[in-house]
Amino acid sequence: MKPVLSRANTAHNRHEFTTGWPALLFATVGAGVGFSCLGYILGPLVVPLQEEFGWGRGEITQTSLWSSLGMAAALPLLGRLLDRYGVRRIAWISLPLFAAVLFMLSRFDSTLLLFLTLYALAGIIGVGTSAVTYSKAVVERFHNHRGLALGIMATGLGAAGLLLPPLMGTVIATYGWRGAYLTMSVLALAPLLILAVVRFPRPEESSNGPAPASQLGHLPGLTRGQAVRNREFWTLIAAFFVLGWALLTMVPHFVPMLIDNGIEPVQAALLSSLIGVGTVIGRPIVGWLLDRFYATYVAVPLFLTAAAGCLLLLLGGAEFAPLTAVLIGIGFGAEIDLMSYLSSRYFGQRDFGALYSYVYSAFMIGSAFGPVAAGYLFDAQKSYNTPLIIAAAFLVLGSAVLLTLPRFDRVPAGGAGLDDQVAVSTES
Repeated sequence: MKPVLSRANTAHNRHEFTTGWPALLFATVGAGVGFSCLGYILGPLVVPLQEEFGWGRGEITQTSLWSSLGMAAALPLLGRLLDRYGVRRIAWISLPLFAAVLFMLSRFDSTLLLFLTLYALAGIIGVGTSAVTYSKAVVERFHNHRGLALGIMATGLGAAGLLLPPLMGTVIATYGWRGAYLTMSVLALAPLLILAVVRFPRPEESSNGPAPASQLGHLPGLTRGQAVRNREFWTLIAAFFVLGWALLTMVPHFVPMLIDNGIEPVQAALLSSLIGVGTVIGRPIVGWLLDRFYATYVAVPLFLTAAAGCLLLLLGGAEFAPLTAVLIGIGFGAEIDLMSYLSSRYFGQRDFGALYSYVYSAFMIGSAFGPVAAGYLFDAQKSYNTPLIIAAAFLVLGSAVLLTLPRFDRVPAGGAGLDDQVAVSTES
């Protein structure tokens, strides 16, 4: 059976970027300065926080654990609110609150427990600045170019990985670590400017299928009850938990590891930004490929490439850090695109916000434990060898789990791929 776009849907496809660009711009900028930026700026902050408060690296990287668990707890509620009230309303509330927490961090001068509590609060109230919100904005408005659109959105995260570490390194060198949090609190408000000046077409005015939801009776896709009874749902959760652990393990540790090897902090932050280079290069290409080839076959080689980067760093040391950063960045450039893309294809749009939030929660929990485990292992062993081995093994394991998924373009009606069943007709 070969998918064939209807004539109406082909015409509709030509207008995806024409009508959907405001939402895509908002999502791209928002992804770069939202909650995910906390992972990129933590690396340059580790050593200054160590010096001022005397905390260990394991203790400092608990921030990733507390913020990610806070977000994971709030994500299921966010998904339901997004499905009910839409992206715009949620963003107007969450963005200023997230910026306020960053400002509070810039004024911090207390105990580790309070510091971690502020990070947990950043995860809870910054949940509306996560990739779930921005992916929903894109999925609602793009169908036939969904992979490319998600890839463009994810370049916001790549740009954050490229620009934020050296920016924060420079700010910290000039104004101290408090200046870094203050700078981020201002940048976090940038998406509000787009919301204020750009009109967002309603999803049914944009691109998702040949008819608006009101004409279909309801949006295509699985309900929450149907999805949790499907193997695909639990396979995605398991795969992205271990991939989240692996891909985020070394991001906050990259800068301190380079400093340990005698590299100046600003130069170390600049080298760390090469992760962003790999991500910026990888994400649009991955998105373009997702629209043309089976998604898992596109992403798995990239995850295995990131595993090879971890092993290079393990065997070759800091002199391989630039190459490793690019390789990890390329793998990091695939996971958000793939996670949102596969969720939309297997679950459809009906309860996309809620169902994607569960998958993203699993990813966040994995990404929370990876850096913390690496920090404590370093404190115990004074080496990152074990964390690098675990990260490489988890990248291979996550890839293997993804390969067990049935192809969403070959699943019988009533299972996965309901989004596609409404958008395409078939011929033998």
